[in-house]
Amino acid sequence: MQDVKGFCFVVQMSHDGGSAWQPGPVHPTAGPEGATAAEVASEILDKEYRRLLAGTGAQPIPLLQVLVWNGLEPVGPFAASSATGRDHQWSATGALLEEIVNDIRHFEQEKQDAEAKAASAQRAITNAKARLESVARSAVRMKMPQVEIAHRTGRSREWVRRLTTPSA
Repeated sequence: MQDVKGFCFVVQMSHDGGSAWQPGPVHPTAGPEGATAAEVASEILDKEYRRLLAGTGAQPIPLLQVLVWNGLEPVGPFAASSATGRDHQWSATGALLEEIVNDIRHFEQEKQDAEAKAASAQRAITNAKARLESVARSAVRMKMPQVEIAHRTGRSREWVRRLTTPSA
């Protein structure tokens, strides 16, 4: 057998569950020192799959298949192949799923903290408004001029008048 100085490979994609494959261009590669065609196929598939996982997620990731030939030209039958669902893809997908779930948990906690802070601020506002009305009523009972109360509270004279009107 002759001494092979590299490999070539083609990455194929299928968007219809493997019924039809769209082959990409042929790429030569040296491969890692002492690697077999099967190891090269597995490594290339893993890299391509991880590249697609890093996308936006706007479209489903297609099925992938890598065909590897001994030599720098695709001559004769391929020496090895690797396809999605085998090799390292479950590990890459699992790691990405965990990362996304952790992001969701983090954002949910941030939202919960923000909602708690907003609820606390709303309670403080409600309490301050009730206190303002109480003190303004006291000012009215002390015969403080309504214009002065309105000016100091930043409210209208009508608001001050409503404080003095008994509720029905």
